[in-house]
Amino acid sequence: MGWIFRLLLRVVVIILLSYFMTNVELAGAGTGEQFVNALVFAAVLGFLNTFVKPILSLFSLPITFLTLGLFQLVVNTFVVLIAVKLVDGFHIEGFLNALLFTIVFSIISSAIENIVTDKK
Repeated sequence: MGWIFRLLLRVVVIILLSYFMTNVELAGAGTGEQFVNALVFAAVLGFLNTFVKPILSLFSLPITFLTLGLFQLVVNTFVVLIAVKLVDGFHIEGFLNALLFTIVFSIISSAIENIVTDKK
């Protein structure tokens, strides 16, 4: 049940960011279609973070080490851009906007998850 709650939190964050960031577009005529597109994007992003991101992180380990971990932001951005290419209902214009989306999405998702979830 916890993973469903985290997925829905990420869907809400994706919808909010699509409203507030000008170069992030979530397709859909109604809120239901936007919700479905955001849900698909969040699911694809979760899948890519589970299976593709570790491989990219492993290959980029030397440059990540040299940049003191900052290159991991670029790896995260590439994962988001791959998810954008795979999902038709979501679009981000350019690499820098994807980088900004990645940073804001990570910060907001982490903050909300830390506030809402119970610590055991």
